[in-house]
Amino acid sequence: MTVEMIVYRLLKIFVGLIILLVYLRLTHRSQAGHQTPIDTIGNFVIGGVFGGVLYSEQISLFYFVIYMVFTLCMIQLLNVATTKIRFLHMAVREQRVPVITDGDIDIKSFQQADVVLDPMRLIADLRAQGIYDLEDIEFAQIEPNGALSVIRKGDGVPNFALIVKGSLVTRDIADAHKTEDWVYLQLRAAEVELEDVFLMEFKNGNRLLILLNDGTNIRREVAEASNMNDEEEEWQEGVEEAPEPEDTEDAKKEVAEHAAEDAHPLKDSKA
Repeated sequence: MTVEMIVYRLLKIFVGLIILLVYLRLTHRSQAGHQTPIDTIGNFVIGGVFGGVLYSEQISLFYFVIYMVFTLCMIQLLNVATTKIRFLHMAVREQRVPVITDGDIDIKSFQQADVVLDPMRLIADLRAQGIYDLEDIEFAQIEPNGALSVIRKGDGVPNFALIVKGSLVTRDIADAHKTEDWVYLQLRAAEVELEDVFLMEFKNGNRLLILLNDGTNIRREVAEASNMNDEEEEWQEGVEEAPEPEDTEDAKKEVAEHAAEDAHPLKDSKA
């Protein structure tokens, strides 16, 4: 290998790194927590393109730049598509995994085939947060970015994202012990449409935060109800019912009777 070839490969590496740094700067994905599933797949693709082109003498620096820019543009295009197209967003969105609910360990979460959870890892993460007794925990879950969120007993209740970008989050709705009909009822009470909601959060067991796509914030308090019927009665409270109209036929008969009674004195006077 000649000195010219070594310098040429080093130049490719330098240019490739500059392109990657500019991409991360423009897309604000310089931290691992900001990575999306598309970015994870894209990292493997970029590594293949970078390594394959780097050691290929037939591909010039110009085409190397073209391949890198094209690959990064495709990754960004897929990221935008997954945020704008609803079914793509639902397909690639990572889910949270509750591991402790109402003070009890959720064994089903550890047994799911698509989730890799280690009890010892859970205990280690709890110790890192200064928690050494599982009985002190009211709720805990693994976040989409892998972090562990914990709520101790007496600290309150977890919040739930019922709607995200116009789509119902069925798992959070079920974990909040609500139904989709209840969510639609709250939207109707707030006079907003589902597709206009950017985020709907249920927190503290009785409060709703509705963030619309135009930036409007709607905060509502909802009374605790045991079922849907109680909520419907509450929503309809204060609505005045229209009085039922009187029976027309009965009214006519009553008028006729009064007219007949008024006519009797006239008959007696004529007699």
